[in-house]
Amino acid sequence: MSDNRIVANNNSGQIVGGSNNQVSWSSGAPSADTVELQRRLDELQQLLARYAAALPNSGQLQDDTDELATQLRRDRPNRTVVRSLLTSLTAGASGVSAVAAAVQGVGQLVSRVLG
Repeated sequence: MSDNRIVANNNSGQIVGGSNNQVSWSSGAPSADTVELQRRLDELQQLLARYAAALPNSGQLQDDTDELATQLRRDRPNRTVVRSLLTSLTAGASGVSAVAAAVQGVGQLVSRVLG
């Protein structure tokens, strides 16, 4: 006799057993904080493009922002990587107040989302 149990450690969704050993999964709608975080990351990317000439490492900052967004989309973001990326963005954005403020806002929201 085969064992067809399913163990789920992700409590953000709902798992429902189906027929013929099929399973469907639905994660539900993203939280308001998650939607706001994505909006702020998009805004940060726009600001980085707008102020690229004033930022000595604008390409690296854009790459860091992309990597941060990728990390935050994961089921379990690597908090060490997230902190490192935020530190890099904070240091790199310090010369342009609009970008620095956007990075600070993203950082505060990340802290709230990740706890």
